[in-house]
Amino acid sequence: MKLTTTFLAASSLMVLAACSGAETSGDTTAETGTTETAEAGAETTPETGAEGPLADVATATYSIEPTHAFLTATVMHNGLSEYTLSFTSFDGTLDFNAEDPAASSLDFTIDPASVWVNYPGDYKEGHPDSPHASWPEALAQDETFMNAGTYPEITFTSTEVTRTGDMTGTVTGDLTFLGETQPVTLDVTYNGVANVPWFGTRDILGFDATTTINRSEFGQEALQGMISDEVVVEFSGEFLQQDAAETSTETDGN
Repeated sequence: MKLTTTFLAASSLMVLAACSGAETSGDTTAETGTTETAEAGAETTPETGAEGPLADVATATYSIEPTHAFLTATVMHNGLSEYTLSFTSFDGTLDFNAEDPAASSLDFTIDPASVWVNYPGDYKEGHPDSPHASWPEALAQDETFMNAGTYPEITFTSTEVTRTGDMTGTVTGDLTFLGETQPVTLDVTYNGVANVPWFGTRDILGFDATTTINRSEFGQEALQGMISDEVVVEFSGEFLQQDAAETSTETDGN
């Protein structure tokens, strides 16, 4: 199998995508010398498999490899600085078709209660009337922010995958947040494939993805003016090929 062509950056929502390899051209008849030989060859050795950047990638179901996946959301604070939130608990399932990346699909789920921000001060001293013990807890649970108690999941389900380059693509899907569902398009970069000894022969695929949403479209309007309406969501992560037994179990429903 192949060695590493891997990636890593910080990252979003969400995502996946892709690319197919370079297209091939040529006259099979010319290569074999006769029409009869070409037709016989087509019958016995059909042209299959991906080429180019995806030549060694398995068409399979992949899942987030959680120790190497990062998801952030960034807003402008008072027009002065970019304020970044991280999510520490999320999962994604990618059905990846290496021969036809446009036939791939992605389902992604985020736990809004897992939001984390750097807040070095004493939150309770500055917010004595807050029912929350910390600023991350307030962001996660307050009904004006993530409202995780009422809406315990943020989900993204792809509806269309489009190739835009050898290593790039877009993934459009339905994002559901705070009970509202809106179409969102991710810009995706495929970073490569790797194999590592501790995962045996299973492939690991790397992707970066980014999108920009307006939080008001999902009903979140708290602190407008202080916090920008636009939110930049970024993902960078690895997807691990499910092993045969795991895939079989899911398929059989056992």
